[in-house]
Amino acid sequence: MLTTTTHRRRTVALCGAVLLATACGQSHGHTPQQLSEMIAETVRDSAGAGSLGLGIPDTAFDPARFACAPAVDPELPGGWRSQAPRAAVEDGEPVELGLSDTQGHSGTVTAAVTGPDGETALAEAALGEGEWIHLDYPDAFDGAELVPGVYTVVWSDTESGAPITCDGFEVE
Repeated sequence: MLTTTTHRRRTVALCGAVLLATACGQSHGHTPQQLSEMIAETVRDSAGAGSLGLGIPDTAFDPARFACAPAVDPELPGGWRSQAPRAAVEDGEPVELGLSDTQGHSGTVTAAVTGPDGETALAEAALGEGEWIHLDYPDAFDGAELVPGVYTVVWSDTESGAPITCDGFEVE
């Protein structure tokens, strides 16, 4: 049995939700189905153009914990392992970055390295089944520079843009 007060609260909440949905639906002139189709089309276009920004999560490497925050959950199944220096490297020395999948994934992967200035440099590599791939930063990355600070490395599947793992390193 509902009390009058409880019944009124539910009625007000329901009316508020209906008004909000109606107002939102009328403000832009598109149905929810049309909006869904527009979003899906934009995602398909970005993937077709090779836009990597869609799949690179907003995360940062913490050298004190040797982890990224927030963590990157792989959207591509596998037993992913990454490799980066665990001690600060000297400025001017190339940094070796690596990736492997213990479950045998193969294909092209992208390493997106974001430096202390917030700029991101990209490099691709072909990952063979059961092998490690290695990229030297900054040598393998167009326009990249190595300056003191913390770097975040996000590996992703080149074809789908799906994030795989996050790692990083520090330069003194």
